[in-house]
Amino acid sequence: MNRSWRSIFGGCVLSTLALVAGCSSDRELPRRISESLDGIGRSSQSGQFLYVDPGTPGLPQPTLYPVRRSLLGWQLALPPVPVNLGRNGVAPPFEKREGDGRTPAGIFPVRSAFGYPASVAGTFPYRQVDSQDIWVDDPQSPDYNRWVSRGETRASSFEELLRPDPLYKYALVLDYNTEPALRDLGSAIFIHVERGPDSGTAGCVSLPEKELVQLIGWLDPEQRPQVVIGSASAVAAASAGIAEQLPADLPAGLKGRLVEGGRILALRHGSGGFFAAAVALPAGVAQQMQQKKSWRPECPVPLDQLAYLVTSYWGFDGKPHYGELVVHQALAPFFTDSLHHAYNGRFPIERMELIDAYDGDDFRSMEANNSSAFNCREVPGRPGVFSKHSYGAAIDVNPRQNPYLMLEEGARPQAAGVTAATAAGFCIANSAQCRVLPAASADHLDRHDQRPGMLQPGDPLLTPFRQRGFTWGGSWRFPDYQHLEYDLGRLLSGA
Repeated sequence: MNRSWRSIFGGCVLSTLALVAGCSSDRELPRRISESLDGIGRSSQSGQFLYVDPGTPGLPQPTLYPVRRSLLGWQLALPPVPVNLGRNGVAPPFEKREGDGRTPAGIFPVRSAFGYPASVAGTFPYRQVDSQDIWVDDPQSPDYNRWVSRGETRASSFEELLRPDPLYKYALVLDYNTEPALRDLGSAIFIHVERGPDSGTAGCVSLPEKELVQLIGWLDPEQRPQVVIGSASAVAAASAGIAEQLPADLPAGLKGRLVEGGRILALRHGSGGFFAAAVALPAGVAQQMQQKKSWRPECPVPLDQLAYLVTSYWGFDGKPHYGELVVHQALAPFFTDSLHHAYNGRFPIERMELIDAYDGDDFRSMEANNSSAFNCREVPGRPGVFSKHSYGAAIDVNPRQNPYLMLEEGARPQAAGVTAATAAGFCIANSAQCRVLPAASADHLDRHDQRPGMLQPGDPLLTPFRQRGFTWGGSWRFPDYQHLEYDLGRLLSGA
C-alpha cells in the first residue's frame, strides 16, 4: 500500500505553494481530534500541534495530523499521514517504562530536530549528528535520557544517533521525561524515519522520510509546537492533571497533597486495586518538612528535587491501605514499581507515614514500626556524614520485623571475630557496644524463622528493589535488615 500524502490526497503536491492554494483544506480535521484539541488548547500557548491518533476500532491505522491554530479554529496545515507506533501499543499517560515497546501517551513539546545531512529546509532548530553523538538509555546512569558525546558518560547502554540505517536520517526530539529525567520512565522518544509500512517501533513514532522532512520544514519554533499522542480519553487524562487519576477510596488528606503537588511525575494503576502516584513536592509537605526539621537548608538535596509519593500496600490485617513517602524525584518510578511488585505479592507493611509524623525522629519512627524514606540526618555514629535517606535514596521497611544492629560510637569489635552471621550474637552479648533497634525487634534476629513482613532474599519487596539497583543492609557485616539504599554514584553526576 502506498502510504504517502500524495496517494491519500489524490496527487496533491506538498509544498508551500500547495498550502497557499488550499491543498490541505479539502479535508476536514476529524471531529474527535478537534474536540480533543479544544480540551488542551485553552491552556496551551502552542499554535502548532502534531496530533498522533492511535486509531479507532473502525479505523485502526495510527495517523499523524499536522494542525495549526487559526481564527477559525483548528485546521489541517498539511494532510494527515499514516504512522507507526510502539510494537506493543501506547502506554497510558505517565506509565511508560524503559524497554516496554510502548509509545507514551501525553502532550509533549517538540523543540529540536537532528539528522545525518548538514541541514534541512525551514527555521526549526536542527543539528547534524556524527559518530560521537549518543543518547543514554541506561536507567542506572545519571545521564539517563540525555544526549551526550561518546566518552562523556559511563552508561552501559545508549542509542547511536548516527546509525548504519536511515531510521535517524531525520528525527524530531520529543521533550519527554526531562527536567527531571525519571529512571526507567522511558528515553530517546523521537519522531523518526520509518523502517517500513506497518513496522512497529521501540516506543517512538515513525513515518516516511519525505513526509517527515515536510513536517520539519513546516514547524515554527515561535509557535511552540507540541506533539499530542493517544486516544481522546488518554489525552484528556494527561491534560486534566492528577485530580482525575485518583481512586475514590483515597483518604482526603493524601488526595489533597497529591492535588497540591500538581505536576505528575509517575503513575501506576495495577490489577487488584493497586495505585501509586508521584508528584512534585507539595508546598504544604515542604513546609511541614522544614518545621519538623526533616529538611534543612544544609541538606544535600534541595526540596525541588524531591517527590511526594502515595502508594497502595497490604497491611498485616490483610487489607489494602495507602501510604506516603518522600523520595528523590529521579527514583520515583523505581519506588512505585517495586512497591507495585510487593503489592502483587501481598507483602505486608505495618504503616507508611512521613517521618514528620514523628518529628523527624528516626528512633520514634522505628518504634512505631513505620516504613519511611526521606529524612535529612546523619548516619548514626558518623558525625557529618549524611545518610542516604538525606537524598531520598533509601527506604526502611517494617523496623519491628527487620532489626537494625547499630554499633555505638567508639565501639571496636574484632574484625576477624564478627561476621554478618554472628553480628546478632555479638550485639546481644555486648549491649554496651552494639544495640538492636528498635528494642522490640530483637525476637526477629533469627532470620531463619521466617515470618510475615521480614525482608528475605527472593521476597516480593526486596527482589524488585534489588533488581532496580538498590543495596540491602541485610547483607552488611552489621546488618540493617530494614534498610534499602540506592548508590549515589548512579544517582548524582559527579558523585
